[in-house]
Amino acid sequence: MKNSKPVILLIVLLCFLTTACTPPQLTSFISDSDSSGTEAKAIVSSQQDIIELLLQAMYNNKKTCVFNVPDKSYINADYWLEQLCGLNSVHCEYRNWGSFCQVTASIEYWDNYPIVNAFKTGNTSLLNSRQLQMYNRYCDILHSQTSAANTDVKNELAIHDYIISNVEYVLDRDSKTPAYDALFKGTTSCAGYTEVFQTLMDMLGIQCISITGVADGDNHIWNMVCIDNEWYHVDTTWDDPINGGNVLRYNYFNITDDDIMTDHTISSEHPAAISTRLAYYNILSYPLFSTQSELNTYIASQVRARAAVCRFQTRNLTPDITAALKKGGVSVSYRVSHTDRTSYSTYVINFEYH
Repeated sequence: MKNSKPVILLIVLLCFLTTACTPPQLTSFISDSDSSGTEAKAIVSSQQDIIELLLQAMYNNKKTCVFNVPDKSYINADYWLEQLCGLNSVHCEYRNWGSFCQVTASIEYWDNYPIVNAFKTGNTSLLNSRQLQMYNRYCDILHSQTSAANTDVKNELAIHDYIISNVEYVLDRDSKTPAYDALFKGTTSCAGYTEVFQTLMDMLGIQCISITGVADGDNHIWNMVCIDNEWYHVDTTWDDPINGGNVLRYNYFNITDDDIMTDHTISSEHPAAISTRLAYYNILSYPLFSTQSELNTYIASQVRARAAVCRFQTRNLTPDITAALKKGGVSVSYRVSHTDRTSYSTYVINFEYH
């Protein structure tokens, strides 16, 4: 038998946590030669088959995935990384055996995959000690925050609120376990927010994907959910107030493509998000105002009732909050934040009474 020389393809993905998760940067080094004389085995001939094999390896907490393809042109790490969010790095070695090419892919990926598989199968034996800790914390969150009797959007909202109430954003380029940091340290980058939300949605059976892009000039990652066959963007990182505080924000909960793209740029492929039916201002019943007179009446009623916070939506109106407060006849100071979108704006006012 002719001696076989291994041919090495090295693909290195460097993932730096900037203000978010930097999209994959791949560098490939390929040398080419052929060997023959080994018995051919089952050969996969589509990228989807390879994706399924990688998925099974990640679900089963394996560090390598071995498969055979017709030739080295089927090695397409860019595609695998694009299709499998949370697949953080791939290092492939291949060997040509004449009639086929054997690929050994060493992989690093989110803890999400084995944890969700353990939850669905009821078998935690494949989890390492860190993942088992995370699994138990995820189960505790589901038990305390959600219910099988709730609608999907109500459970989704509860998870959103839990994350932004219990996690604080930090810029951490070095962490290899951002979701663990979020769960047990209470601090993480956007990669941690996204993985925690993704995992809890997966455990709830709510279809969810992760999206990469740019926000405020920095690389970023967030989620999309599908409820009742309608897709929405959810960015828990951007809903978490930078300056802290205990007032929940919802400006990036279940919004459309048009809304998210007012300050985000999407770089990954994604389904269209066009519905507003479950947008935050609808499910939380934000009143809509088009005139200052209507707004005056609403805000005056809120301060007379000593409300701690009020939220509302406007269209074609730049509200005069100070003028509205005067109508209430109550001594009060306030902080206001607002988000402008293409066809509307939403406002959150925090009141402090004297």
